[in-house]
Amino acid sequence: MHSGVGSIGALVFERSKRGRFRRVVATLCIIAGLLLYVGGKVKIMRLGYQIEALEQEKQELERANGSLQIEASSLASPARIEEIATKRLGMVRPSKENMVIVKSVKGNAPKQ
Repeated sequence: MHSGVGSIGALVFERSKRGRFRRVVATLCIIAGLLLYVGGKVKIMRLGYQIEALEQEKQELERANGSLQIEASSLASPARIEEIATKRLGMVRPSKENMVIVKSVKGNAPKQ
């Protein structure tokens, strides 16, 4: 039978349930702390990878945006518009006697 008394050399001590409970609680607290620490580190690493991927996507989108701006400016050039108007749509430049030049004067807008 177990009497709940142990001895180490000349020392005699009593094994209590309270002492075991404290050890179990302390061990569980240490394990929980380690899990929280490791979980935090894993989350930080995941967020780092996400940031890296988003920065790469941002760079790709900025390159695509630059290309699209260049394309838009070339498509909106007056020379290109005139070429399409004359060649594809069959438009012609008006003669000088059919042209009316309108000058705008700032500040003298017509009153209604």
